Amino acid sequence: MMIQGIPPSQIVKTAARRNKDYEVEFANTDSNSDIYTLKIFLRKSEGQYKVRLVLISSILAYPAFEMSWVFDDEEYELASRVFHRVCDEADVVKEDYSQSMTPGSTIAAKIREAVKPISLSHQEEMHNLPLDEAKRLAGVSDWRQSIYSNRYPNMTTEDKQKIQKFEGNETEQPLERKDYPTRGSY
Repeated sequence: MMIQGIPPSQIVKTAARRNKDYEVEFANTDSNSDIYTLKIFLRKSEGQYKVRLVLISSILAYPAFEMSWVFDDEEYELASRVFHRVCDEADVVKEDYSQSMTPGSTIAAKIREAVKPISLSHQEEMHNLPLDEAKRLAGVSDWRQSIYSNRYPNMTTEDKQKIQKFEGNETEQPLERKDYPTRGSY
């Protein structure tokens, strides 16, 4: 059977060459229940190529993070390069995760920051302004700072007073520090 002058064997080879899959697992060595699977796909559909990254949590059983890049039909080479770059970044994150004792719940933030600058003009929009803007803002790649969104550890006294004032917990005067006697000063 021939479709538009192309033999069936050639159709299968072309589809297999243009569809690419990559998968890596992030497993905590202390407990096998905390496993995240990262899948990266390159697919052609509806006249365009799409590179899709999905991080799935084995505990939550739904995607913990998703990101897509969309390319026109004639941009296969660019789509393929982006696919391989995303796979390379995933390998770097995996190597870092294997060597450190980072919590599994921070993998999504680490991957997001690693792939965020890749081909900004082709990233698929979510049609939700805060989510689209978050893709363009520089985030924090160090997981210890990203827990607090880069706010908590470096908060000044003035910042704390502003928050207390906003919450209605403002004190009239700052609390005075009392110097209590130490063990050897009695």
